[in-house]
Amino acid sequence: MRDIRDEGGCVSKPIGDRRTGRFLMQVLWPAFLMSIVAEGIFFSMIDPIELDIVGLHLAASREGAYTVGFFVFWALFTASSGITYLLGQGGGRPPDLLEDDDSGRKHADKSMIGR
Repeated sequence: MRDIRDEGGCVSKPIGDRRTGRFLMQVLWPAFLMSIVAEGIFFSMIDPIELDIVGLHLAASREGAYTVGFFVFWALFTASSGITYLLGQGGGRPPDLLEDDDSGRKHADKSMIGR
């Protein structure tokens, strides 16, 4: 990938090459989009004024309930996408199960692969 030079001549990488940029694109953006969909579906079936949890009235206005609901959905989807992002990073190269530990040779019998 090509490096980009700013006005001072310093080399900086494009936003997609940085870890923070990838995190924003792969975790927060899909979580944002899915929270919009989830909020639309949830509040099309449930009136926020009638929503009570453990006897507490959640919001005085519908707009307040929509806002709180959106941020709750966004937090839940961010946690889900974040866990997926972390699990997808991996810890390095997976071990080669067909390699002999002592000699470094490959096993000759590969007929059992895929069974």
